[in-house]
Amino acid sequence: MITGKLVAASVFISFVVLSTAIADNKLKPDTPKKLIVQMDPMSVDASDYPLDAVEDLHGTSAPPLVEIGFWRLAVGGPAVRTPLALTDAEIQAMPAVKDAPILICPGVFVDHAEWEGVTLAAVIDMAKVKATWSTVTFEALDGYRTSFTWQEVDAHLFYLAYKVNGQVLPLLHGYPLRLVAEDFFGGRWVKWLRESTVG
Repeated sequence: MITGKLVAASVFISFVVLSTAIADNKLKPDTPKKLIVQMDPMSVDASDYPLDAVEDLHGTSAPPLVEIGFWRLAVGGPAVRTPLALTDAEIQAMPAVKDAPILICPGVFVDHAEWEGVTLAAVIDMAKVKATWSTVTFEALDGYRTSFTWQEVDAHLFYLAYKVNGQVLPLLHGYPLRLVAEDFFGGRWVKWLRESTVG
């Protein structure tokens, strides 16, 4: 019975520590990553948390072969009035945005870096997407894909990154373009983007 009480107390203390960290919202610079990895990125303010060096970022999946001279970001779908096939140069000529959202792969790892790229809103405007659109799907060169509703896109910062910490995006991290979906888990930050479909 005493053992049961000790276990219950330990679980309660752990819950209080995690809840307090989430309730405070702002991560302290020394917050352990083993604690952050259990958090929902929507509840985290990482503005005071140190950035990771590019070489310390976690890699996932095997990078596909990219020939940048032939690569295009296709933007199409039933809600698109002006389909696009944007080159790397055309994307980098657009107004850029920088931000440092925290990437959490729940229970696995945490990365914190500054990503630079073009907003999804700017691409949607260029494609003259109908106001009635409901979902946008992102597909990678390796076939991986994920979708978001317009409500999710409207409420959060989404951009297509070609740099990380001021450096050209490494192949391992999504070169030439990866989705940065602020406040969403890292599994939805599609790397090696090749197509965006709006419907």
